[in-house]
Amino acid sequence: MFTFKGFLNEMYNFFPKSVEEIDKTLTDFSPESKEEITKLFTYLKGKASGSDIPPINIDLKKQNHINISRSLKGIVDIPDVMRGADLKRIKVKFGDGSSGNRGSNNRGNLFEGIFAKAMQAWWDGEPVTDKKLEAAILDLDKTYAISKSKTLDISVEGAENTKRPIEFGPSIILKNPKGSGFDVGQSVTDITLTTDTQKIFLSLKLGGTTTFFNVGVKTKLTTSEIKSGTITNPDGLKLLKMFGIDPIRFCQVFNGDKIGTRDKTDRRANYDKRAIGKLLQSGIGHNYHIIHKMGAKVLSKQMDERAMKKAAMITSGITVYYGGKTGRGKRIDVEFESASYIFKINIRDTQGKDGYPTRMMCDFKTK
Repeated sequence: MFTFKGFLNEMYNFFPKSVEEIDKTLTDFSPESKEEITKLFTYLKGKASGSDIPPINIDLKKQNHINISRSLKGIVDIPDVMRGADLKRIKVKFGDGSSGNRGSNNRGNLFEGIFAKAMQAWWDGEPVTDKKLEAAILDLDKTYAISKSKTLDISVEGAENTKRPIEFGPSIILKNPKGSGFDVGQSVTDITLTTDTQKIFLSLKLGGTTTFFNVGVKTKLTTSEIKSGTITNPDGLKLLKMFGIDPIRFCQVFNGDKIGTRDKTDRRANYDKRAIGKLLQSGIGHNYHIIHKMGAKVLSKQMDERAMKKAAMITSGITVYYGGKTGRGKRIDVEFESASYIFKINIRDTQGKDGYPTRMMCDFKTK
């Protein structure tokens, strides 16, 4: 029988936006707990300056257990928070609470606000407190001579989230609605810097593993064809052939025929290296600059045409995991490397509906 006990026990539905709101709402909390929560809130607001996302959420029945917004994961870690906020009584973990506050853009949008504020402080001649961000800004200045400009406009644009659907033609590539060829600067920009002489498109990424593209494939790898055990859609077959994925085994995985068995295959000879390179070039693109925060590190990298081609050139074999790494899931993972990145393509049901694939994602880790 279904009960609501779990939900009643964990209702992290208070999202304070100010110290005053904490003081007014937490009237049943002990003074000691309230004091630590206030210190935690103040500490995290300092780390997330430039963002309107509440940094914590609270279950009003659990005064010593506080959630830190997942949007801050990668910007802070738990040990640093415990030390920085001088927490003795309360315990903290990452969680988004009852409102969810999920979505692919939340963490990125938070970092955009933080970086834009740091960029503005640098331009105004004020100190940048985060030295890693300052180093990235100085690298931008070295690359584009920003400080020689008389003006600088900093425009945060990440929330626009320009869609780049997959296109099947002579090559399988991602569309570029705001540019031509693989010049994707205007399509991928999260922050646009405008000086006297140029526009600089910044793509901000957060965390160790991030995504270059996430595209729908449901109309090419249709549920009805997968259920029949045979893929006949020409575009669907072309996509599978490019990665060396066996269409029959592909159908078996999503029909559950392979569940419970580990099925790993190395397809070193059967993939189309050139075709994958084209797809990667279109997904990575050029004419922008990457600012990638990975834990305590911040990578600053110009993505020009040369860097794009290097990043998209496969230097390893390809491994296809039928059923994912465990061999027991309804997914296909494809892993390979270039000189710049470790890639993982995954095809799966991202909507959590019937298990049949809806999207293809290209995740990467920087080497």
